[in-house]
Amino acid sequence: MNTIKSLLRFVLIGFELILLFGYSYFIIAVIGNHVPTGKLESASERYIYVQSNGVHTDVTLPVSDTTMNWLSFIPPKDFPTASDFEFITFGWGDKGFYLDTPNWSDLKISTALYAACLPSPTAMHVSYSSEPETTSFRKKVFIDQEGYIKLITYIKKSFHLKNNTVQLIKHKSYTYNDNFYEANHSYHLFRTCNRWTNSALQTAGVKTGIFALFPKGIMKHL
Repeated sequence: MNTIKSLLRFVLIGFELILLFGYSYFIIAVIGNHVPTGKLESASERYIYVQSNGVHTDVTLPVSDTTMNWLSFIPPKDFPTASDFEFITFGWGDKGFYLDTPNWSDLKISTALYAACLPSPTAMHVSYSSEPETTSFRKKVFIDQEGYIKLITYIKKSFHLKNNTVQLIKHKSYTYNDNFYEANHSYHLFRTCNRWTNSALQTAGVKTGIFALFPKGIMKHL
């Protein structure tokens, strides 16, 4: 009888801890989304795009300007059939999720749970394109030169380099103009794909949520 009571007490405590963690995570997410940091430039020589599909966010920059030429960092030979090299888009996220889920219909419960519950390897998603259009889910953001340089440095440091070279994950692209590369840092509940974008904007001094784990905490401030 005492064994059963002890077991029930253990289960109850575990359940309460899970509820407490979930509540704490919710509070952190709400505050992190709504409390802003940084500022928006009304006009500047430099600009970027920030975009969301409702779940994930990316950052888009010009491929080449007087500050940075991304073609020297992300080899065009990795994109043999691509033709538009005006803008380059970067995203960071769980490697398994990226590679195993080209479409939402491909999402497996095991992949989602692993990404959410355990620190996991990550990848950088890179795509080349012509200049994107501004829409409700894609915002044009002006940025000063100092912030622009910091943003470039942040993105470059997100790649895992070997012999000072980005590491292509072969045969895993979604289309002709995108690729995946090995990335630094692990993915977990408090370091999500959106938190990566959020940190990128914070590094650049751009207005964003103070600790945004979801797209809303990024897009609502732009």
